[in-house]
Amino acid sequence: MHNFFWQNKTALIFGKDTVKDLAEHLKRDGIKGVLLVFGGKGIFKCGAYAQVTEMLNKAGIKFSELNEIKPNPRVDKVREGIARVKAGGIDAILPVGGGSVFDSAKAIAAGACYDGDVWDFFSGKAKIERAYPIYGVLTVSATSSEVNCISVISNPESEIKTGIETPFLYPKVSVIDPTFQFTLPQKQTVYGGADIIAHLLERVLDGDEGSELIDEQCYSLIRTMMRVIPDLIEDPKNYDARAEYALGAAMAHSGFYSLGRRVRGDFSSHRMGHSLSMLYGVAHGASLSIVMPAWARYIYEDNPVPFARLGEAVFDIFDGTDEEKALEAIEALEDFFKDINSPTTLREVGIKEEDIEKIASNASRGETFGALKELNADDVLEIFKIAY
Repeated sequence: MHNFFWQNKTALIFGKDTVKDLAEHLKRDGIKGVLLVFGGKGIFKCGAYAQVTEMLNKAGIKFSELNEIKPNPRVDKVREGIARVKAGGIDAILPVGGGSVFDSAKAIAAGACYDGDVWDFFSGKAKIERAYPIYGVLTVSATSSEVNCISVISNPESEIKTGIETPFLYPKVSVIDPTFQFTLPQKQTVYGGADIIAHLLERVLDGDEGSELIDEQCYSLIRTMMRVIPDLIEDPKNYDARAEYALGAAMAHSGFYSLGRRVRGDFSSHRMGHSLSMLYGVAHGASLSIVMPAWARYIYEDNPVPFARLGEAVFDIFDGTDEEKALEAIEALEDFFKDINSPTTLREVGIKEEDIEKIASNASRGETFGALKELNADDVLEIFKIAY
């Protein structure tokens, strides 16, 4: 196990009817006005908007609204939010929604403290030195953005979807009420589940052999997600399953599962998936259920051990060589994605074979990346060919 320092600065309020508890934290911190950031109709349907605005009104906290945050959130909407904050009367940012809303809120929180363009942070031209405080209410679990310090934003002008990470972007307090997710469309639960599983796989498949304790925690949570996702497809209002799903999502990319690792994980699949989302609007979780099995098939013969261990721990695969167990584990993972109706090929999301080179070029951008296997442009192209 390698040395590490880890501190998660987010206070988490979890459970039914807990939005009202956020008022105490806002008042204690002297918050007088917030920018309420959200997407579309979902927060009205689930009741989150009503509960949040009632809480703010009772606490005497003023709010203005920035809505229509889309999946794969865009920098132009972030710029709009920054302008709102700079106009005055805002002490904090309050996202109500899923990962896209939280990521947008974080970028707004940082950009409102900066004189230049917010994309400077994402392009590496500037570093975040401070940010407005963030207090959030989660309505869609998947990304762990409610408890981590990461923001991922798309820029249509440069056709890049990428992220930033800094301790300044930890939400101060996040509320997770699993009942808000009872009304989610099935696809959001499925795609969110694929993202959660990918966050865990990217740890156990990074080639690090010195983090057995954390690996076992990852395997356990993968098994849990594979149990509760079908339960939620059958009954979206199963509170116990929804609560496990929501807590598992928060934990998966909180930083905990990177403790003691040589690297923080192999996020090659995330990088390649971002290109599908940026160029074709593919849902983030769907991009991962497509790319991750293809990536695994491309590299497992040179690196069979972590895949074989996954097979043993998650799929009860014990017979055969490491290579045989590895391939069987990859097939089992792909079968699970198929069983929950998450796509596993580019064809399923309407991408044409002649578009593969464009996607691969966008993903590689002349760079090499990857922990278990370092990938170059040719490798990325071959992976997308497998995914087709």
